[in-house]
Amino acid sequence: MVGESKHQGNDVEKILAGVLQGVKKDQDFMAAGNAIERMHKNVLELRNFMLDEKHFPYVVFLQGSNFATESFDVVRPDGRVVRVVHDSGMLNRIDRVTASNLSREINKNYCENIVVRAGDFNHMSQVASLYCKASPWAAGEMAEVMLEVAKTSLRILASDLDFG
Repeated sequence: MVGESKHQGNDVEKILAGVLQGVKKDQDFMAAGNAIERMHKNVLELRNFMLDEKHFPYVVFLQGSNFATESFDVVRPDGRVVRVVHDSGMLNRIDRVTASNLSREINKNYCENIVVRAGDFNHMSQVASLYCKASPWAAGEMAEVMLEVAKTSLRILASDLDFG
């Protein structure tokens, strides 16, 4: 079981603090960053290591305004309401990370490899389990997800054991 957490997008914190962003310090939002490249590298490295396995127990918790899954309002100290739009191209980076999970649905356990038949060949896909939200992940939330993935991993490993 491998878990990692990434934070990208401090817009909510900045809005709550009344801090404007950008070169001219006149924007509520900063264009999304690129802190996710390391995650892609880590996923590929683990895939190489687990190439002959039937499971891929890799979980990534992504948090921050760049990983919002729904739109919401944030109130600045001066009372102005700022809308964080989850599908804004300026903020959202979920589409950038789903390359590591073969564009599968987020917030789902993909520990068990997916086998796809293409012509005469079976292709085994190892999919990273990506969990995204704007607010910080609580330790208990992450523990529940990791426990589910670990149980899936152990079930798959146990299926290979010969008890005869």
